[in-house]
Amino acid sequence: MKKKYILIFVILLIVTGSLFFLTNDFQEEKDIVKTFYPNGKKINLVKNITDDLHASMYFPAVKRAYEVDGVICAYVVSCIGYNGPVEVLAAIDTERDTLKGIQVLRHIESLDYAEHIESDWFLDRFKNLPINKYLNLVVLDKENPEDIVQVTGATISSQAVVSAINAAIGSYQYWNKGIQMAKVPDVVPQEMWQKDIHSFAINWPEGSVRIDTDEIKEYEQLKMDVTLINTTGTETNMNVKGPTLRHVLEKLGLDLSNYEGIGVTGRDGYYTMIDREKLAVNDIILVWEVDGKIIKDDEKPVRLAVPLELGPYWVKMVSNIDLYEEISPKDIEKVHMFNPLTEDIEPYYYEYYGSKDKSFEVGKILRKFEEVDEKGFFTMGAVDGLIKNETISLVRQRYFIKVEGDNAPMNISPTFKLGMNVKEMTHFSTTKDAVIFPEKMIEVVRTKDIKGLEGMLLEDVLLTAGMRWEEDSEFLAVKTDGSSIGLSMEEMLNCYITYIDGRVNLYKDNNEIMQDLLRIEKK
Repeated sequence: MKKKYILIFVILLIVTGSLFFLTNDFQEEKDIVKTFYPNGKKINLVKNITDDLHASMYFPAVKRAYEVDGVICAYVVSCIGYNGPVEVLAAIDTERDTLKGIQVLRHIESLDYAEHIESDWFLDRFKNLPINKYLNLVVLDKENPEDIVQVTGATISSQAVVSAINAAIGSYQYWNKGIQMAKVPDVVPQEMWQKDIHSFAINWPEGSVRIDTDEIKEYEQLKMDVTLINTTGTETNMNVKGPTLRHVLEKLGLDLSNYEGIGVTGRDGYYTMIDREKLAVNDIILVWEVDGKIIKDDEKPVRLAVPLELGPYWVKMVSNIDLYEEISPKDIEKVHMFNPLTEDIEPYYYEYYGSKDKSFEVGKILRKFEEVDEKGFFTMGAVDGLIKNETISLVRQRYFIKVEGDNAPMNISPTFKLGMNVKEMTHFSTTKDAVIFPEKMIEVVRTKDIKGLEGMLLEDVLLTAGMRWEEDSEFLAVKTDGSSIGLSMEEMLNCYITYIDGRVNLYKDNNEIMQDLLRIEKK
């Protein structure tokens, strides 16, 4: 009993500490807002500023906003720069429709490239600028009121700041004036990155290093015949050359096996996570030469070859490789049926490669769950066996699952090229919750005939979705109307589900015991 109280105390201490630091962050931001509005009487954080679909699609860089005396006028905005996010606070003069000024809150840009983006002389360039149009980064001379002269030698970091401020301007015009301005990406445009294609960063908790394309050739080289297989089924045979990530890390005094996984980001914003299991069986090759020729500029500085994995892991234009010491383990407690779970979410008809299909925003689905661990990953599984992980922060905005059209269910996003998707998805999951698509799950689990219907073995469904249990575990089947029935381990092992016209029914042996199943959860 004493141990139980100690455990409860520790949990409360952790939660209290987390809330303390989160509250401190917001309080620090409020204090900064106050410096721009010294006469403001009441400053409040705006709740759900990112919930609006148009705003989240057009201004994804907006993370938070503050009201001063009831008017939204200060924004915390973030855009991916050279090494990672550049987070800025933008303050707007609502009476004059100008920028009061900006302050860089945090960034991880290299001092070699971005030493001066926090300098007053650069920040002062944003003061009193009109906000009737977006700002424009220029190299040397300011010719128009909206022009911002970049920090010399820091084009990417300067553009990240400008793009972040433009997102604040667009959001302000949308919320305060009802004006819809053009979309502002939260990643520096690919065209600008193409001017800087000669290096990439490797980041780990204690440090980071940038490796250029000449240096990459000095490491021990691996030359290998490989086959790239995209999820569309196309195959490309190639002979690749480059060092392995493991060897590069060894030269840096790091051991890849000490990390739970890596996250790889391309210059175009595409991201994939490769977990410990895949790292153990794959050579992660940092390719700079294909078929005897240096890779094209639109693949530089290096591209990945992951010989035993499908195309979504073969990231091109690698800009960052992040080493993760900790990834929250999966402990699936609830397995939801997709259709009833999303019944009250308004679909979005997303146009992707010429096809406009019914889709659901993942961020809205995540809000259905009681807990979403930010240190965990969003995992997707497909009929073809592909398992792909994304960071939770990545899928919260501008990330959709289309449920109609070719290859549905399939993940789609503005940063995804066709062929890098998880098509014909069987399920997806966070740390605690999984969601299944029964119409695809039926293709990968054991089935049997139940009165002319094809029943899916519930045990297989839950295991495929990632749920694990003990010998004495008990379960709860929950109906869409909120009613439920308990299931012992033995009963669960003898249960099946059927899927007809979007509805899931639960059977024990050959007898129907529940219609309109919403979820199965562990007690």
